Amino acid sequence: MVETTEAKQVCRAASTIVYPALDFGIKSCGSYTREDFEKLLSRVAFEQEFANTAGKTCQLDDGEPVDVTSTARNGLAKSLLYHLRNMEADAIDGQFDGVSDDLFEILRKRRLLPECVDVAIDLHEWRFYGDADTDYVLITYPDQGTNRTYCFATICIVTPGTRFTLDVLALEANGFREKREAVRSLLETAQEYVSIRHVYLDRGFYQVHVLRNSSSTTSTISSVHVRVKG
Repeated sequence: MVETTEAKQVCRAASTIVYPALDFGIKSCGSYTREDFEKLLSRVAFEQEFANTAGKTCQLDDGEPVDVTSTARNGLAKSLLYHLRNMEADAIDGQFDGVSDDLFEILRKRRLLPECVDVAIDLHEWRFYGDADTDYVLITYPDQGTNRTYCFATICIVTPGTRFTLDVLALEANGFREKREAVRSLLETAQEYVSIRHVYLDRGFYQVHVLRNSSSTTSTISSVHVRVKG
C-alpha cells in the first residue's frame, strides 16, 4: 500500500517519532527484538493485514524459512500479541499520548498548523469476528458475516490544504450518551491544539442530545457552527 517515494519518506519520518515511544516490555532473552515488532506493526497498519499473515510476510522478506501453508499461528505474530495482551490499556494510551505531544510540538515549531481550522468528527466501525466479550466490542447491525464491531470516533482537521487527525476515542457503547460524551471529549482535546471555526458531524451523531451537547461544548468559540454531513 505504501508504494510511492513520497509516502515512504513520510513513513520514515513518522517512524522517528513513533518508534522511540513504543515499549513492548521485551525481555533480554526474548526470541524477537523490538525492531521485529516494529516491522510487523508497520505491515499490519499499512497493508491492513491480520498479524498472522503480516508476520509470515515480514519473515519471508528477511529471508527466514516460513511454511506459508501451515495453519499454526505464526511465531512472530504470536509473540507480538502476547506482549500487547500483557500491557495495560492505560500504558498503551500513555505511549500514544506521548507521540501526539511530540508531534504537535514539532508542528508548532515549524508553524504547520493553521491558527483556525474546521474539524470533522466521524464514527468508524471495524468488523470483529472474535469473542463477543472482548473489550470495546459492540453489537451492531449484521454485515460482512458478523454483528460485532469495534467502534471509534475521530476528530480531524479538514481545512483546505490540511488533513490531520487530532484525536481518536474508542466507544464502549453505541447509545446517545456515549456519543455525546465522545463529542465533548474530542472537542476539548482538539481545542488544546487548535482554534476551531466549524464542526462537522457525520450522520452517526444525528441525535438531538448529541447536537445540543456539541453546541454547548463549543459555545466559548464565537465562530463555531455545528453541521451534519451526509
